[in-house]
Amino acid sequence: MILLPIAVAVFANVLYHIASKSIPADQNAFMGLVVNYATALLASAILFFLTPHEKILVEAARSNWACVLMGLSITGVEAAFVMIYRAGGELSTASLIVSISIALAMLVVGGVFYHEQITAQKIFGAALCIAGVIMLSLH
Repeated sequence: MILLPIAVAVFANVLYHIASKSIPADQNAFMGLVVNYATALLASAILFFLTPHEKILVEAARSNWACVLMGLSITGVEAAFVMIYRAGGELSTASLIVSISIALAMLVVGGVFYHEQITAQKIFGAALCIAGVIMLSLH
């Protein structure tokens, strides 16, 4: 059952990066985000009503700080990618470098805050990731 959500995440991320790189350079990046979030709000509202749920106020009351933090972090991610692409970041490598860097950071976060085991295999994988970022960054 995990393969379908992974496939959707990959497909959606590919579309996301194509769209991020295609936002008009003469448009204020944050107006682009306003349009993005208006679209996301509409799509999320439709999906909310199409899926099993409690009353809207009950569901809204279940939200916590994580929902707000996620909204703020998504804004940062989207603004950063628009800026990366406007600065000349390549579609073929920018996302990969950021994703690898996130994976390295999450290895540390997982170990320190969630007490996940950091094994020799994970450290070796992290070293390969670092080597990959270095190789991708060389021109």
